[in-house]
Amino acid sequence: MNRCTHCDLKTNHETCPLCHAKVGAQATQVQGTLYPAYDTKEYRTKTRISRLAIFLGVLTVLICLAINIIVLPEFLWVFYVAVSVFYVLILLSHTILSRSHLGGKIVAQVVSLTILLLVIDLMSGSIQWSVDYVVPFLIVGGILLMSIIILKVRLRWGGYVSFLLLMLALGFLPALFYVAGVATVLWPSIVAALFAMTTFSAIFLFANRAFKTQLGRRFHI
Repeated sequence: MNRCTHCDLKTNHETCPLCHAKVGAQATQVQGTLYPAYDTKEYRTKTRISRLAIFLGVLTVLICLAINIIVLPEFLWVFYVAVSVFYVLILLSHTILSRSHLGGKIVAQVVSLTILLLVIDLMSGSIQWSVDYVVPFLIVGGILLMSIIILKVRLRWGGYVSFLLLMLALGFLPALFYVAGVATVLWPSIVAALFAMTTFSAIFLFANRAFKTQLGRRFHI
């Protein structure tokens, strides 16, 4: 009996009845072409670069902290440096150098950029440009990019389901900011929430049976 790795379904056929992907010996042969040999040297090089970047990032923050306390202790500008270093490390170590799932990279970028903008906004005082405008449309952009990728990969969408659901949940974050009084402009929050709900509805209505099966498993229905 053959097993489809996408749908976790056992079948006697050579193709999966849900996603129509090849299973069994033919699928193993195809997988051999999709996943190249693991490059140990490349992995070690990327690991060293990532560790060096983390070391330099921490060193930079510590030096800036010392300068900040000595020169201008009444204004902690070191937080700008710290959050910027944090984002650069996420960008370099996770998004560029790692072999993490593309969906996870998109989520990590949206979350880290949101944190970066919120800290900068908080340190700036009463200016609320990030929570009012930038964060809602940043999340909309992440949802849109994830949806385009899912439509493009077609039968290999299985690994994107959890990340897409996480992005759709983030679509309601601006509305929570508004309810909590953090954001003061309502319409960008509504746009983000409506876009998240519309995307989920469209995918649920027009996706193939295998995709709906995965959604049902995620929600235990």
